[in-house]
Amino acid sequence: MTPSSSPRVSVVIPVRNCRDFIGEAVQSVLSQSFFDLELLVVDDGSDDWDYLQLEALDSRLRVIRQKGNGVSRARNTGMRQARGEFIAFLDADDVWFPGKLQAQVDYFDQHPQVGVVFGGFIKWRVDAEGKFPATATLMQDCTGVTTCETARSGWLYTRLLTGLLVGMNTAVIRRAIYETIGGFNEAMRQGEDYDFWLKSSRLCEMHALASPVALYRIHNASAMHRLSSENHLALLLKTAALRWGLSAPNGECLSKQAFIKRLGEADFDHGYSHFWHGDRRVARRSFRSAIRHWHLPFRCAVYVVLSFFPRRTH
Repeated sequence: MTPSSSPRVSVVIPVRNCRDFIGEAVQSVLSQSFFDLELLVVDDGSDDWDYLQLEALDSRLRVIRQKGNGVSRARNTGMRQARGEFIAFLDADDVWFPGKLQAQVDYFDQHPQVGVVFGGFIKWRVDAEGKFPATATLMQDCTGVTTCETARSGWLYTRLLTGLLVGMNTAVIRRAIYETIGGFNEAMRQGEDYDFWLKSSRLCEMHALASPVALYRIHNASAMHRLSSENHLALLLKTAALRWGLSAPNGECLSKQAFIKRLGEADFDHGYSHFWHGDRRVARRSFRSAIRHWHLPFRCAVYVVLSFFPRRTH
């Protein structure tokens, strides 16, 4: 079959030096039962392989090259060149489940008021031998999934503020929503995906399919393992509250006490990560901030004291 000049779905995969995993990610897209798609692989300055070779796999696949400008610009580049009515995202080391796109497009067609459809994901960890289990042992077929999780669907702004997670590799967004937002904030070092979904939640309903739809690979290069001296999450939450307040467009409100609690949790988590794996001076500052937000004050005070002692080495 000849690919459409106006596919319904454009899939954007940013990649930088991910030769070992990109093939499996790409195949999980190209093997979807929903055929009317284009796949845009944005090579962000890789030097481990010639990713143009991927174009031989399928006429629906295009490789776009750019200098190493970061994942946000890579996604923005892909979205600017996308031709689809919907835009879907996948990271180069993750994998979609069969039937994912069909279920999401069907859901959009049945719920025109919804601007984003996402789903759950399964964390893909190495086994005792340090190897990732074969995808076949973890795959789930999403074909026929028609229902959403009520607790994770609707006008999600306040629920996003309190920690609801939208997995980037699970989400599909209407082009009109992306065009209103204008893409990802390329100036952000971390949290650009969270920022993007907060902006989306101000514009439309977002619904979560009642099913996992992807595998999320956990390894040392994952964003989960990055540490920064700045608490990007707390800063993003404060910025959102200043810009939009604590009420969703549908009137759902988050109490000031609940928001302060959320800030305290963000401070504690940041401090805890640095206490065990980073800079204890940064940890001390974060724990003191958590105390000011009345989050676990006694426990935080203990960590503040312990942070003055050097970390044990084995």
